[in-house]
Amino acid sequence: MITVLTLRRHIVAVADELNLPLTLRQVDQLTNRVALRSARGKASTLHLTNQMYAVLVGLASGEEVEQTANRIGRSVDTVKSHRRRLYKALEAENGPHAVAIAMNAGLLRTGGGA
Repeated sequence: MITVLTLRRHIVAVADELNLPLTLRQVDQLTNRVALRSARGKASTLHLTNQMYAVLVGLASGEEVEQTANRIGRSVDTVKSHRRRLYKALEAENGPHAVAIAMNAGLLRTGGGA
């Protein structure tokens, strides 16, 4: 599975190749949107907000709370709140449990590579 950090590096590289003058904030926003779209996988009966998906992608990628906060442009406390809501929505006990449930539900895909 490609991590968010690897995806970000790819986006920066492609932007450089195409001479696209992206700010760091734009790179982070683009990375987040691409990660969200690829992470949603097949249709699911679970309803998660975009912010909850962003937190889920961060959990699956091994991001720390601070890294997720920087990527999605929210405060650390807000990310912690989204994590709690995500755990409740997935009926998960913690981050790894949430990722496992999400993978089983088709919300995250494995493989694909860089």
